[in-house]
Amino acid sequence: MKFLVAICLIVLVGLSLAKDLFHPRGCIWKEGLCIRDCEEGTHEEYKILCYYFTPEPTCDNPNPVPDTELKCDRSACYCDAPTVRDTATNKCVRLEDCPKK
Repeated sequence: MKFLVAICLIVLVGLSLAKDLFHPRGCIWKEGLCIRDCEEGTHEEYKILCYYFTPEPTCDNPNPVPDTELKCDRSACYCDAPTVRDTATNKCVRLEDCPKK
C-alpha cells in the first residue's frame, strides 16, 4: 500500500512539472490546450482565476497600471524585463531602443 501511494505521489509531481519541460518559456492557452509557445525573449503570463489585468509594458506605455475591471482565465506572452513591446514591430526591445515619436 505504501508503495502504491509513493508511486502515485511520484506520478503527480512528474505531471505537474511536465508543463515546464514541454513549454519552458510558457505558451498561449485556449480552452486548456497550448495553441502556441511563447517566443524567445518572452515569458508566459497566465492567470486561471479572476484578477485585475495589468497590460504588457510597451514603448508607448512602459509603466502600465492594473485595469479596474476583473478579467478571468487569460494567457499571454509578455516581453522579459528589462524589455518592452514595440507595438509597431511587435518585437521586444529595450526602452532606449524604442522609436522616437
